[in-house]
Amino acid sequence: MEDHPPAEQSRWQMIASEAFAFTEIASLRIDPIYRGEGVPRGDGRLVVIIPGLFGSDFYLWPLRRWISRIGFRASTSGLWVNVGCPDRLTSDIEQWIERQEPRHDRPLVLIGHSRGGLLARALAVRLGRRVSHLVTLGSPVGLVSAFAELGNVPPIAHPTMSTVWNASNAARRVLDPQCHFPDCGCEFVDNMRASLAPETTVLSIYSREDPIVPPQASIVTGARNVEVTGTHSGLVYNPAVYRELARSLP
Repeated sequence: MEDHPPAEQSRWQMIASEAFAFTEIASLRIDPIYRGEGVPRGDGRLVVIIPGLFGSDFYLWPLRRWISRIGFRASTSGLWVNVGCPDRLTSDIEQWIERQEPRHDRPLVLIGHSRGGLLARALAVRLGRRVSHLVTLGSPVGLVSAFAELGNVPPIAHPTMSTVWNASNAARRVLDPQCHFPDCGCEFVDNMRASLAPETTVLSIYSREDPIVPPQASIVTGARNVEVTGTHSGLVYNPAVYRELARSLP
């Protein structure tokens, strides 16, 4: 059997720990927060939830179900999978939102998991004051926004995050060969540099145990940054995350 260096073993052990996301689903289902106990009722505004890299809307159904249960109008992102050119994906979600909520005088909420948080951040800039809340879960939005302001996104030092980034780029080159992000200077890059509307409340939730996105990459200047424990994948099922949402959204 081939031996692996300790650092590589540690990395694969951290990634393997993501299997514990299933225990977070089990914990959520028996937690009173998931039944909506003690949670203030929402006002029926649209809440669009965006999946992470290589993910579809399917795995987010427990979160959407809970969002609906506490009095909001939960929506999928409309994406069949989050992979490829980020500018194209952001535009696709924007069009989906226009179909779900054509009235521009009604506020809405954007929630993005992992790479979905980057798309949500770009959307929040495009939609401006319509977005009352931007919530990112285990997303490198702080890191990418900071580097976008400098005009480029250099290689990421975190080994696992770099591997995921490279996989994303490889898929993008296949699906969208005309896309040269981040050197293209497209609207998405401009969105990541731009400031959000002052009406938008920003909440970034991340896990100190996340093996995919390092916690420091999720810190957003001027936002409420909340640290929890648990897996990267399990953030969308983590009862502590639901408590923070219950505290913030209504």
